[in-house]
Amino acid sequence: MRHIANCILFLVPLFSPAQKFDLFDLANNELVWRYTYEYEGSKDSLRKEVVSMLKSKIFTQQVVRNELGYSGEIKHYQVDCKHYGRSYSNTPLIYWNGEWSGKFVVEIRDNRYRVTIYGLYFENKAKPSARYPNTNIRKGFYRNEVLSKGKQDFKKNVMPDMALMSLSLRDAFDINKYYPPASVEW
Repeated sequence: MRHIANCILFLVPLFSPAQKFDLFDLANNELVWRYTYEYEGSKDSLRKEVVSMLKSKIFTQQVVRNELGYSGEIKHYQVDCKHYGRSYSNTPLIYWNGEWSGKFVVEIRDNRYRVTIYGLYFENKAKPSARYPNTNIRKGFYRNEVLSKGKQDFKKNVMPDMALMSLSLRDAFDINKYYPPASVEW
């Protein structure tokens, strides 16, 4: 009986449906970031807020309205590493100097909206420095950077950097981060 239990414990991870870390999820061979934001107010006022937020972002482009919300492309997105307390010496260049692209979907529901980002692709601009004198342009899909080769597991050494990317994306699509309430009294 104990042998059967050990076999089951060994085989369960092999058949688990998807790998998850922080707000990233690996499903159907695609790396997906997803976060649901809470909102107090009507669905119509939320829709107006989301439209304002998407219009104000330089990196949200080709935005299209659909029955669930909005979809579009991310282009020229940059992670503000300094804002999150990261330094040049402890942050990989794809975050520090990288420009990101991908696709997003914003679903609007009562009292909340959910942002889903997928197809993240980076291009690291070459900026030689004392630490990286022979820096070449690096580019590729984010999933290839964070997954172990030939496996569906996240590399352990990239998890702190994935948390940085997750926090950056969460703040970038938060309507409350950049929009104070309309009835602010001075």
